[in-house]
Amino acid sequence: NLSLISFLIIPVVTFWNPSWLSLMGCQAYWPIFWLLPWALIHGPFKSMILGFLLGFMLDTINADLYTQIPGLMICGFWFGKVGSLNQFNNNPIQFGLTAAIGSLTCDLIYFCQMLIRLLLGNNPLWFFSHGVQIIFAQVFLTSLLAPFFCKWLYFLFSKKYKLKI
Repeated sequence: NLSLISFLIIPVVTFWNPSWLSLMGCQAYWPIFWLLPWALIHGPFKSMILGFLLGFMLDTINADLYTQIPGLMICGFWFGKVGSLNQFNNNPIQFGLTAAIGSLTCDLIYFCQMLIRLLLGNNPLWFFSHGVQIIFAQVFLTSLLAPFFCKWLYFLFSKKYKLKI
């Protein structure tokens, strides 16, 4: 139940965009915080499917022509593969670096979709520099906040962790 509840909170946090957790108006890439710990526990194929569902849910709420599905599916598969190979020690540096690479991957795929549409239209190229700035701010914030959120969610999702009442 905790996985489902936290899964449904992601769009709320994404569109709420708390200003005290933003940098230059940019927020962290919130889906990575949920997908990384879940994929480390459940493996690559389930994570790829959940990456698809997570991207589909976010794309349904967001009404633009671009999709987050391919980036989240790639990250879900990669995170799950790292977890299934037991190459992850669950320390804060690994959570931060892995989340940063995942955020960069998702952001670059999303940005390439926008860039292709930009090049096909008659839009100004100043958009390119602004998009790169947003990507770097988002990757920085994701890597900075990932050790806290991912570690916390990892313990909630793992079966080893039980609440003592």
